[in-house]
Amino acid sequence: MSILTIQKKDGKMKVQPNRAKQQASRTVQELLDIHGIEDNVITNTNYCKYYIRIAPKNINILTNEFLLNEILNLKTVLNIINSIEILVVDKVERLEDNKNYIVDLINESTEEVTRMLLERDLESLKQLESEKGSSREFYIIVPFKNEDVQTKQAVINIQQVLNERGFTVLSCDKKVLKNMLQVYLERNFSGEVIKDFDI
Repeated sequence: MSILTIQKKDGKMKVQPNRAKQQASRTVQELLDIHGIEDNVITNTNYCKYYIRIAPKNINILTNEFLLNEILNLKTVLNIINSIEILVVDKVERLEDNKNYIVDLINESTEEVTRMLLERDLESLKQLESEKGSSREFYIIVPFKNEDVQTKQAVINIQQVLNERGFTVLSCDKKVLKNMLQVYLERNFSGEVIKDFDI
């Protein structure tokens, strides 16, 4: 059973007279205080958090001058509102479909040279998968209590400044957020799509 399931399959909570039984029957959703996950938004009891995923830059190839400029650009983004947060997590890359595809090609191939090259590709993918914990994903998080015009405008302003300052904003749909939580809470790098209910 995954730690990141969101609700009971039947959608109903059992009422238990005994407090210990009630505690034991709580869903993972309640324990993590997650009321819902939507595109870009995770909702909790008292607030919501809007997630903006940005592509990292390779700072290893930047000169000190460009690096300082990137720091100033990030500072500009962080100064837009007081409550802005940054989250950095290990990146999940689902390579299982790619590996299965190459295995199918190996099985279908009749040429020995082709099979040898495909097997090398498969080994490279396996090695890449074992090293993928070293890559990172970056999120700018905007917490808010009510999704009003002011909140929407703050999010638009942040995305606009990110684009103006040369940051690449990536999609951050429900699946991306669930995978991020799976890595953050479980250290699970399988890339499997987690279900929306307790088993």
